[in-house]
Amino acid sequence: MRGQLPGSPPPSKESDKKGMSSSVEMEYLLDKSHTCPVCHRVFTAKTVLAKKAESNGLDIDLMPRFKNVDLLKYRVVECPSCGYADLDQSFEKINPREASSLKEKALKNDKDAPSEVFVREYADAYRYYKSALRCCLVRGCRSSKRGQTAINAAWLLRSWREKLKWDGYVISDTDPMTMDEERKLIKYALRNFKDAELNEEFPISGMDEPTFDYFMAALCYNQDEIDNAGKYVLRALSNRALKPLLRPMAEDLRDMIKERRHQA
Repeated sequence: MRGQLPGSPPPSKESDKKGMSSSVEMEYLLDKSHTCPVCHRVFTAKTVLAKKAESNGLDIDLMPRFKNVDLLKYRVVECPSCGYADLDQSFEKINPREASSLKEKALKNDKDAPSEVFVREYADAYRYYKSALRCCLVRGCRSSKRGQTAINAAWLLRSWREKLKWDGYVISDTDPMTMDEERKLIKYALRNFKDAELNEEFPISGMDEPTFDYFMAALCYNQDEIDNAGKYVLRALSNRALKPLLRPMAEDLRDMIKERRHQA
């Protein structure tokens, strides 16, 4: 387990170094054509060749790691004409009411998506995520959708921060990729996932119930909701359907929660 949640060991610098080389990253990208469901413009955006992306494990909160390319930078697609943005797998899956709402709001201030000749920069990727979050609100998306977009944005900030630290950059409090900003996004994601748990049916954001319980335990732990984290992780561990990959991670998280309680 890696990442910068409290109690987690730091990420491997060697794997980060390999994952952030622009020349290598280009080999994993292609131009994918999209048709905007709002303004109907056809455009292309960089995407990752999924078959070439090699997994490099998961953080404690299920943030995915990949070698040589950061998929998180390419998970949002933004229309350069009208500013509509969404996660790539659901970009064209909006209903007429949502499209009408986006047209009425005329997201003109978002119509500046750059032409992606080379790799996508973290700053542009983060702006795409912010556009996607705004579009979620305008569309009236379900809580799980807002939570899913926010947690991916939080993961992007974590990856961006690690890249800059590896390059020797000293991050200031005014930079957008601080841990505080990441935690704010996780807090927003957690609030929306709690609402989704009450009002939506499983699977939630592609997660079955035991996976969701483990995931919620990790988010609660990040937000210092230790009692809630303990309840979620015990519920996950008591479920026989918990995936074998997640069971040792849940056991580690349970121990981290116990240690936090002991310290308190």
